[in-house]
Amino acid sequence: MTILAAICMTACTETQTETVIKVSGNLGDPQPTFLYNVFGAEILAEGQVADSIVTFAVDTLDPVIATIGRSADRRQPVCAVIIDGEPIEITVNEEGKGEVTKGSESNMKLVEAMERVELAGKPMKQLMEEYGEAHQKYNGDIPAEMMQGFDKRHEEISKAINDVEKQVILENKDNLVPVFYLRTGGDALGVEFLEEFLKDYKYKDCKVLEPVLKSISGEKNKLPGAPVVDFVGKDLNDNECHLTDYVGKGKYVLVDFWASWCGPCRAEMPNVKENYEKYREKGFEVVGISFDDNKEAWEKGVQDLGITWPQISDLKGWGCAASDLYNIKGIPATILYGPDGKVIKANLRGEELGKTLAEYLDK
Repeated sequence: MTILAAICMTACTETQTETVIKVSGNLGDPQPTFLYNVFGAEILAEGQVADSIVTFAVDTLDPVIATIGRSADRRQPVCAVIIDGEPIEITVNEEGKGEVTKGSESNMKLVEAMERVELAGKPMKQLMEEYGEAHQKYNGDIPAEMMQGFDKRHEEISKAINDVEKQVILENKDNLVPVFYLRTGGDALGVEFLEEFLKDYKYKDCKVLEPVLKSISGEKNKLPGAPVVDFVGKDLNDNECHLTDYVGKGKYVLVDFWASWCGPCRAEMPNVKENYEKYREKGFEVVGISFDDNKEAWEKGVQDLGITWPQISDLKGWGCAASDLYNIKGIPATILYGPDGKVIKANLRGEELGKTLAEYLDK
């Protein structure tokens, strides 16, 4: 919830408003004197301190979900608020956490929503503590059965949190609360849910939701049956090449999104190599799309890992065009295409990769 509370977003209407925010209680040191819009990348206002109360006065063209924090570098968030022209009062408790005690209906609904999501997430905090204790006890080598238990619980708790977020979104179709959760947890909500909700959502045209729309488009490009979407970059010899030079040419092709600096990518590479060597004579190919931004590091990574399959990169790191095209938010990530250039399955790793390839190629 600390991460969620540190996020703020611009919504959309066309009326300039002034919002006055007053913060009192345990102000602490440093005091919460910065109001900022993280996605807008600017400080909206600096608070004025008098009589143990911090006061912000901010004019906005559009409503904004903003964060009050203790420093100009966006650290130590205290409270998230919706700036919509109505006065807001916040009380900071002994732990330094702010609570909206007065505000617009949307603000009070945001408070309620965050409490519900936080309650659903408490088991995750307990799980992380147990995992940390186990990691220390076994020096990082947690027994497989115990790790499977952790993974199962993580999946169950994540689903519970996700279900609460969906419920909160559906209950607030007429206000800005969904913008908060659509932006912070969009991918986990699923393409079908997002598209259905956004069809009739009052604030669906908000500029801040543009990344959500991009994510939906990228996720759809990874769904089974989706045709290949071309990615253009250069190979290690600086020759321009296209993903469609390989995909849709009659082979099963695994597109492997990776980077030389990515530890999990390097750890997964032996598994990819093993399957490549096992199935390449049966019509299987691998194409690496690197999220490196340094060609020498990319070349060294390829050499050190013994990678022999084709490589493509635009050397833009996380700004890689592939990130938006296929909604890649973490690596390693993979997409398996069939001979016809359509997606079979995405995010194949570990044993699942070998099992899936065997299903199609061990015939």
